[in-house]
Amino acid sequence: MAGRLPGPGYPVTGQRLLLLLLICITCCRPAGAARDRRSLQRRSWTSDGFDVEEVRLRQARQQLWNRTLQVVTIHRPPFIILKMATDGKTILDAQGFCFEMLNALKEKYGFRTELRLPYDGNWGKRLENGTWNGMVGMVNRSEVNLGVAGFTISQVREEGIDFTIPFYEEPSAILMPPPKPGSKLFAVVRPFSWGVWVAVLLTLLLIAPVMSFLDHFAEHLIPKLYPHRPDAKVRYFSIQWYMFGGLLSQGGQVIPTNTSSRVLLGVWWLMAITIIASYTGTLIAFLTVPTVTDKINSLEDLTSQTELRWRFRRDTAHDSLFSTSQSEIYRKIGADPSSRVASDDEGIAGVLSGRYAYIKEKSYLDFVLDDDFRTTRQCRLKIAREEFFTAGFGWILETGSPVRDLFNWEFLRMSESGLFSRWRSEYWPKPSNCSTGAIFTDVTTKPLVLEDIVSSLILYLMGTLLALLVFLLERLVRIRPGRQWEETEKRRGKAAEAGRWAHPHTVRRWHGR
Repeated sequence: MAGRLPGPGYPVTGQRLLLLLLICITCCRPAGAARDRRSLQRRSWTSDGFDVEEVRLRQARQQLWNRTLQVVTIHRPPFIILKMATDGKTILDAQGFCFEMLNALKEKYGFRTELRLPYDGNWGKRLENGTWNGMVGMVNRSEVNLGVAGFTISQVREEGIDFTIPFYEEPSAILMPPPKPGSKLFAVVRPFSWGVWVAVLLTLLLIAPVMSFLDHFAEHLIPKLYPHRPDAKVRYFSIQWYMFGGLLSQGGQVIPTNTSSRVLLGVWWLMAITIIASYTGTLIAFLTVPTVTDKINSLEDLTSQTELRWRFRRDTAHDSLFSTSQSEIYRKIGADPSSRVASDDEGIAGVLSGRYAYIKEKSYLDFVLDDDFRTTRQCRLKIAREEFFTAGFGWILETGSPVRDLFNWEFLRMSESGLFSRWRSEYWPKPSNCSTGAIFTDVTTKPLVLEDIVSSLILYLMGTLLALLVFLLERLVRIRPGRQWEETEKRRGKAAEAGRWAHPHTVRRWHGR
């Protein structure tokens, strides 16, 4: 009667009693225990009743103990920071985020490592013949046991090697030359937009005809040259020049003696004071505060301009992305064969030359920017604001490696215990005025240089040339303003003398005003 439970008529042996107790305990366990039971049921068990996963982990520990692993790595701050000998081939010291992880594993599982560099200096890409180059190829051909660095996890690479679970995720970014301050060649006109300048010009041209209207058609509402010659009649151009002088904070001899003209002039002066204050304040800010604009903030901006070309490292995840992606922007980035460089140093050098932008993972660009700023004390690099292509980083192992699950379990433990956060704060650069962009908007007091006032000098030169042109025109048409003014004043004097006898109350009326 195998498989039947004990009941009436069946003797209760020790084995049957134990089976009954297990059934009772299982049925009486809480909901959390039921979930654990289901989890155990999902596991694989050996014929001897051992957990297959635990068996694999134990075997991995045994394989690592007192063993020397061949590890390939590459200089890639802040994950891998290598100190090289003068020959450039011998590793003297290795630090960084990944080596903190590796040292913790070595200490716990008692294995040693021998570090090697990639024979071609590349990360790894599948070639046309189906083989792999770089570090991926070395692991794929079992030349080394492990690749320790921030390898971008991709489906294409998984066809040749195994990845650990991602221990870090980050986007890619664009490194470019810093924005240049705006040109101050037209500083005198930059405080106002063209619409404001047109409005001021129209107002200036319209107010003179209104004053002229009051001069010709309003009885006794004639602007006078006050107080020296209250009887003199003002010409149209004199009114026009007076209004223009108001915009330059200058007065004049034309002061209206009637209420309507004074109201109009008062409104004009209020507007002129507002325009002058606004212009002066904006001009001072424009000359003293650098004005910088970021022309490139994304890949779309990079591909739509012609001032900078772009570069990225060949035989990397970016190379595969830009070569095989269906995105139009990505295909445009990867279409130019000259955009691929052999090393990161070559890409950074192109950015420092001011002619190229370099595409790379953001953590590396942060490290390069901070290192250059601390070395030169100049902000010669800038990272574009928008990011793209967020990917996970992992280590690479041979396909089917028995230590993969053990490393994955340890990576989770390190993350949960806060070790990743501590190591990240240790190796990632701290924010600076350069990385935040604050240095480009520094408002500290600085003396003006010739470039700051070049627009004023140009305006002065144009004014001088215009005055000389007017002088030549006056000579050509034989205009003598001085003699004409004397003759006009004589005629006005005679008319005023005649008017004084004819209209004796006129003089009292003007002086009363």
